[in-house]
Amino acid sequence: MKSILSLFSIFLFLSCSSNDTSDLDLNQDLYENNNLKDFEIFEKANEFINNGEYDPALSEIDKLEVLFPSSPYANKGLLLNAYVHFLKKDYEKTRVLAENYKKYYPGSKDIVYANYLEAMTYYVLIKKPDYNQKDAYAALDKFNFILNAYPDSKYEIDIITKIQIINTNLAMNKLSTAKFYLKKKNINGALIYLKDIYENHSSSLSIEETLFLLVKIYKLINEEDIAKQYAAILAYNFPESKWYNKTYNLINELNIETEPENWFEKFNPIKLIKNNTEEENIEIQIIE
Repeated sequence: MKSILSLFSIFLFLSCSSNDTSDLDLNQDLYENNNLKDFEIFEKANEFINNGEYDPALSEIDKLEVLFPSSPYANKGLLLNAYVHFLKKDYEKTRVLAENYKKYYPGSKDIVYANYLEAMTYYVLIKKPDYNQKDAYAALDKFNFILNAYPDSKYEIDIITKIQIINTNLAMNKLSTAKFYLKKKNINGALIYLKDIYENHSSSLSIEETLFLLVKIYKLINEEDIAKQYAAILAYNFPESKWYNKTYNLINELNIETEPENWFEKFNPIKLIKNNTEEENIEIQIIE
């Protein structure tokens, strides 16, 4: 019985060794029989990516790095490698590759793309407003870093759009928290979040309701002048809003119906610009 088991073990070992050698020879053939130039391999990898064939694309990128290590396309290949792993939703690997690129090629003109790609790994993980927003904050920090460190980059418009979406998401999260505190009659807790939205997310879709709730709270605690200031800002910026109508019903001593339309100017209202970014934009640009 022991001799039979020994013979079986030897057979398995030889079989595995034979397969490993076969795989090694196959990999060697991929490199030795290559007739393509560096840019042709790079283009071939991009073709695979466009067709959704990510594993063959990674093989071409690997070939590029092995056969042409000093080529500028090998430089781009590292970023392309990170991009493919992003498409495969392997965000940890994407971040590692992006960080390696920044480490090895600190002076490259494509380093902004490495930062952009890294930021996108957090952006795509942003959850609904009623969940933890740590990925949203991470994406926001990295996008803002790119705007400050690399002004006028070709990713600027895309990044600005995504920042608007992040701000809207964060504002919705904070508004939800503020309403929770308000429901629990925790006025101070609600005010902290509402004033945060007003000061840091005034262009978000939540700003109208935020202003109404600020008016409501300050009216509730008998801070009439502060309530009127927020009401004036709401009236000045969003006169057609349902939240403005609610505010009018709340602060009836302003006699809005009988006063001129620009009644709010005496309160020196602030002009707000609200961005209409309701839908998520998860597109990512590819390195060229």
